[in-house]
Amino acid sequence: MKDDFVKPIAILTIICLIVSGALSLTNGATAPIIEMAEAERQVIAMSAIIPEATGFERIEDVAFPRTIRDAYRTDNDVGYIIITSINGFSGEVRVICGIDNDGNIISSATLQHSETKGIGDILDRESWTDQFDGKDSRLEGVSTVSGATISTTAYMNAIREAFAAFELVREV
Repeated sequence: MKDDFVKPIAILTIICLIVSGALSLTNGATAPIIEMAEAERQVIAMSAIIPEATGFERIEDVAFPRTIRDAYRTDNDVGYIIITSINGFSGEVRVICGIDNDGNIISSATLQHSETKGIGDILDRESWTDQFDGKDSRLEGVSTVSGATISTTAYMNAIREAFAAFELVREV
């Protein structure tokens, strides 16, 4: 009777250890590939935000607030890319914003969000994000969308955080 109980537990434990080891090896092998693909996607997104840029240099010597994920200066001094992360209605809203040297938005876009399907999809629409183009930190004329107020407010706050970071990096 004791064997009927111990043997299945031992077998399941061995199977779990083997599967865990296989998953660990797979994760170790794929992690660098995933990181490289993510970096490529980010460069593509940055190039779409500031098409005139010839390259990007990461800014690292600045004490950014926790909402700032990354900041870059263009190699040819066209402007800056700021990547922010703000909490929306259902989770993180990650925004990329290009700001020229005069403090005006070149372009912005949502990198990722976990907002409610249908309602939060407004963050992916160029018809909404394009209203930020050319705006300065006052964001005059930009408004939230009824029914998606929390999501669109999060996007606007992400843009405000990008301007706060811009003030820090342009002094460097």
